Amino acid sequence: MKLLCSVSSPTRGTRAERKLIIKMLKKGVHPKAIFHDLYVKKKGGGYSQIDLVVATPQGLVVIEVKDYSGWLFGNEKQRYWTQILNYGREKYRFYNPIMQNTGHIKALREQSEQFARLSIYNIVLFGGNCRLKDISYSQFDTFVGYTGDIMEVLKTVSGFGDAEYTDKREVVRVLCEAIRNGENPAIVASHVAEVQNRNWNCPQSVMNWRPRFLRINWRRWRRF
Repeated sequence: MKLLCSVSSPTRGTRAERKLIIKMLKKGVHPKAIFHDLYVKKKGGGYSQIDLVVATPQGLVVIEVKDYSGWLFGNEKQRYWTQILNYGREKYRFYNPIMQNTGHIKALREQSEQFARLSIYNIVLFGGNCRLKDISYSQFDTFVGYTGDIMEVLKTVSGFGDAEYTDKREVVRVLCEAIRNGENPAIVASHVAEVQNRNWNCPQSVMNWRPRFLRINWRRWRRF
C-alpha cells in the first residue's frame, strides 16, 4: 500500500493497474516516472482516459491494461478482437485495444508541439487468466503481451534513441493535469457514459452454445 500510494490512490483505476504499478516500483522504476489514471482533454471535446504512462528518456510509454480470461485472437487492423470462453462454447468480441490506445496517444499529441513530435509507444498488456492465441501487429513502437512482460517492454524501449524533449516541465504539467481531471466527478461520469455508449470496454456476445438437449426442434413442435 505504501508503494502504491507513492504513485496513486488505492481507489483509482483497476486492480490489474494497481498491481502493475506495484510491480514496476518493486523492479526499480521511479515513482515520479509513473502517471496513473489520466483523463486527457481531446481537441474535439471530451476526454481520453489512459490507464498508465511511464516517462522514459526514450519517450512516453502509454499502457492500456486489460483484465480478461479465455483465449484471445486479433490483429492490429481488425476493429474488433475475439474472446473465446468455456472451451469454445462462448464467443465475444471487444474493441481492438491497439486502436483504443492509438486514440489515447492521439489525444496526447494534441496537447502541444512537443507532444506532437515526441516518441510515444503503444503498449497493451493483459492481466487475468487469459491466453493470447493469435495476436499479430507490425509497428515497431507497439507491443501486446501480458502484465508480467512490463519490465521486458521497458528494457526494450531503453535500447531506442533518446526522445527529443524540449520542455520536460511541460510534459509533467500536462500529465499531472490529466491525473487531476480524474478527480473531477463530472469529467469521469461523462467519460464513462461515452465509453458505455460506444461499448469500448464491454465484450459483446457473438455466439452462445447450448447443449443439444436444450435445443427445441421447432418443426416438430408445430405438429402438435
